[in-house]
Amino acid sequence: MTGSLFNLLFPLLAVTTFQQAVIAAETVKPAPDDRALTSQQQGMQDHLNDAIPAADRSQEQNPGLENPRIVVPENLEQMPQVEVVTPDHPLAKGIREGQTYIADIKDGLRQQLDDEQDPDESRLLEKTDELMHFSRLPLTYIQEHVPFLTKRNIIFFGRFELDYAKYTSGVLEDDSGFLIRRFRLGLAGQVRFWAGWNYKLEFDLTDGENTLADAYLSWHSGKWGTIRIGNQKVAQTLSGQTSSVSIPFMERPLPVLAFTLQRRLGVGWDVHRKKIGANITVFGVDPNEDIGSDGYAARFYYNPTRSNTHVLHIGGSWMQLSTDDDARFGTRPESHKTDIHLVDTGIFSDVGTSTALGFELAGARGPVTFRSEFYRAEWSGSDSTNRRFKGWYAEASWFLTGEQAHYREGKFIRPNVISKKGAWELALRFSNLNLNDQDVEGGKQDNLGFAVNWYSQTHWRLMGNLIKVKSDGPFGEQNPWIVQLRAQYYF
Repeated sequence: MTGSLFNLLFPLLAVTTFQQAVIAAETVKPAPDDRALTSQQQGMQDHLNDAIPAADRSQEQNPGLENPRIVVPENLEQMPQVEVVTPDHPLAKGIREGQTYIADIKDGLRQQLDDEQDPDESRLLEKTDELMHFSRLPLTYIQEHVPFLTKRNIIFFGRFELDYAKYTSGVLEDDSGFLIRRFRLGLAGQVRFWAGWNYKLEFDLTDGENTLADAYLSWHSGKWGTIRIGNQKVAQTLSGQTSSVSIPFMERPLPVLAFTLQRRLGVGWDVHRKKIGANITVFGVDPNEDIGSDGYAARFYYNPTRSNTHVLHIGGSWMQLSTDDDARFGTRPESHKTDIHLVDTGIFSDVGTSTALGFELAGARGPVTFRSEFYRAEWSGSDSTNRRFKGWYAEASWFLTGEQAHYREGKFIRPNVISKKGAWELALRFSNLNLNDQDVEGGKQDNLGFAVNWYSQTHWRLMGNLIKVKSDGPFGEQNPWIVQLRAQYYF
C-alpha cells in the first residue's frame, strides 16, 4: 500500500511544483530602481558575477529586457518582487483548473485511506501536504523562507550537472558512461562586522572531498572596481572567464583546457567600463591540489563597436607561472568522462617559468554569437632553451528562437528565455592544439564539434554534443567520435 501511495503522490507533487514555477516565471519583476540595496542584493550584484545575469539593465545595450524571466539569485541586480495573481490574470483560469485537479486527487487518496483505516498512511498524507506547500515556493525564494538564511541576508546558490558520454573507438572506448560533472553549493553575503566587504564561499562536492571553488572576500567601488582576496579564478581568456552555465558546449575548447589555470589563492582586481575593462590576478598555490607556485595574470578587452543589436570584442591575456622546475601541458578531448589525454607533453623538470599569451576576437549580432581565441604558450628552460606551443579555436552559436546573448564585463552570458517552451540553440566549433616543439612530442589534436542546447525559462539546460576527434600523440593516431549529453540544473 505504501508503494502505491508514493506512486500517486509523486505526480501530485510534480504538478504542484510545475504550477508554481509557471506563476513565478510570469510574475517576477525587478525591484524599483530607487529602492536602496540590501546587503543580500548587494552581495548578488557584486560577487556572483561568474553566473548568468538575468538582464543588463542598460536599455542602450539590451532594450526590452526590463522584466527578466530567469529566476536565479546570482543573476539579479536587485531582489525581485512577486505580484499577486488576481482573478482576472491570464493564468488564473489555468491555475484554478490545476488546483481543482489536485484537490480531486487528494480527496480520492483520503477516501482510499479512510476505507482502509491506516493511521500511519493518513499521517503520511498530512506530511505530504506540508511538503507540497513548501514545493510551491519558487526555488529563488526558498532562502527567504528559511529563518537562518533570512535573518542573516545570506544567499544560497548551487549547480548540478549530470553527463553521459559515448566514445566510439580507440583508447577512449572503454571509458563511456555516466558522470556527475559538477555538484556545487555555496553561500554569499555581506560581512556583518566589516562594512563594505562581502564574501562568497562555494564548495565543489563533485568528488565527495568538499574542495573549494570560489572562496574570497571582496570590496567593490563604482569608481575603482572590485578587489578580491582568496581563492578565485585566474584572469585569463574569454572562455576561461565564462561560467559553465553560459558556454555553448559542455566543455571548453582544447587550448583553453591545456593553457589556462583554474582557481588559485591570491589577490585580484577588476574594473569594467562601457567599452573597456581589465582583470589582474596575483596568485599562489592551488589549495585543492597544492600544486604550482606563484605567478600573475592580466586580461584586457575593448569594444570598438557596441549598440542595441551588436557588439565587437577585442581582448588579450597574459599569464606567467613559476613552475618549480616541473611543467606539463595536456588535456582531455573536450569530454570529462575520460581521464585520458590524447595530447600530453608529460612532465619536464628543467622548466623555470611557464607563460601563456592569448588573443581574443568575438562579437554578436542579434541571435548569433561568434568567439575565437589564439594562444601561444612557452616554457623557459634552465638552460636558456625555450619551447613553444600553440592552439586556437573558433565557435559560433545561433538561437533559433530569437534570444540574444547578453554581453557583460567582457564575456557573453546566456540570454533571457522568452517563450514558455524554452529556447533552442545550435553551435559549431573547431579547435586545434599543437604540443610538439624541439624535444617535446606532446602531439597534435583537432576537434570539430556540433552542439544542440535547450534552455528553460528558469533553472534548467539540456545539452547535446557531437565531436569528431583527430589526434596524433602519446597513444598514436586516435580518431573517435564523441557523443555526450548533459542535464544542467542551477539556482
